[in-house]
Amino acid sequence: MKKPSSLQILKSLSMAAILLTVNNLYAQNTGVINTNLNVGATVLAQLKLTNNSDVQFGNLSATTPGHVFLSPTGSGHTNTGVSTSVGKFTVEGSTSGSVKVTWPANIVLNSSIGSNTLIYNLQVNGNGSDLASGSTILGTGGLGVAATADVTLVAGKYYLYVGGKVGGTAGSAANLNAQATGVYAGIANFRVEYN
Repeated sequence: MKKPSSLQILKSLSMAAILLTVNNLYAQNTGVINTNLNVGATVLAQLKLTNNSDVQFGNLSATTPGHVFLSPTGSGHTNTGVSTSVGKFTVEGSTSGSVKVTWPANIVLNSSIGSNTLIYNLQVNGNGSDLASGSTILGTGGLGVAATADVTLVAGKYYLYVGGKVGGTAGSAANLNAQATGVYAGIANFRVEYN
C-alpha cells in the first residue's frame, strides 16, 4: 500500500478546513444562537392587610360653618360629630420588608335616600408602631391626593391611620352647605404589595 504524499495530506487537510468553515458559516447563517438566562425569586412572609376600624365622621349638621375634618392622629378633629372613628389598618409581612401602599384620592359617599352624594377626600398617616398620635402623613400630596407610599415594616408590622374631609368637590374640600339629610356610605380600596 502506497503512503500518501505530503501534498495529498495537505490537500486533505485543506479540504477538511474548507468543509468546517462552510459548515460554520452555514450554522451562523441560520440565525440560531443559544445562551442562558438566570432566573431567581425571593419568597417573603405572606403579606396581610387587616382592617382594624372604619372611618366614621359621626352625626353632622346639614349646614356646617367650617370644613369637617377627621384627623388621622386621633385628635384635632374639626366640626365632626361626637362619636367618631379614625380608620386603621395593620400591614403584616416580612420582618423588615419594604411595602408599597396605594389608596384613592377621594371617593363618593352615596346617601341611603335618593341619589344624593358627599365627597370624601382621604388623608393617610403611617407609623411603625401602633400609635396614631405619632403617625405622619404618607404620600406626597396629603389630603385628597391619590398616592403610593413606600413603608418599611418594623418587626413585621406597620400601621395606617385614615382620616380626611367630607364636603366640597373631589380634591377640594369645603364647608357643608345645605347638604341633603341621610346616611352616607362608600368604600375606599387600599392595596399593599412588596417592593
